[in-house]
Amino acid sequence: MRKSQLQGCIFLLFFLLFFVFSCGKQGEVVNVEADISAINNILDQYASSINAGNIDQWISLWAEDGIQMPPDNPAVVGKENIKARMQSSFDLYNWKMTINGEEVRVAGNWAFARGNYTYTLTPKGEGKTIKGNGKYLSILAKQADGSWKFIRDCFNNNAPPQVSEKN
Repeated sequence: MRKSQLQGCIFLLFFLLFFVFSCGKQGEVVNVEADISAINNILDQYASSINAGNIDQWISLWAEDGIQMPPDNPAVVGKENIKARMQSSFDLYNWKMTINGEEVRVAGNWAFARGNYTYTLTPKGEGKTIKGNGKYLSILAKQADGSWKFIRDCFNNNAPPQVSEKN
């Protein structure tokens, strides 16, 4: 019984792989290097828009049905809910974020990006400065216009953030 189940699973896996790789549009030219470059540019825009305090630019990098999965919180579903969750952070802090992309893989109209980040949040008013670093895994989808947007984003710190007096 086990051998037949294993053979069935292997057959299903090969069938799914064949189906996925054979369903591309005929004659479509795929330029993976251009896609990787575009995704790395999106990661740069992600950090630069946060650093500029520009939430509208930042949220424009997200698909309407995006889901953000922050640590120690429920998933945030939908672009407007993601924006609402982040708004107070943009209102209360000046950000300095760096993103170091370690890996981008593209498979047709889907891609994932993995890497690490550092951040410093300096309060705009009274409060303490927060510094941290962590890692992320994001899934992006190619849109009808050829642009890439975040559809899933999961991240967490490597250690508890450091809190210090405002500099």
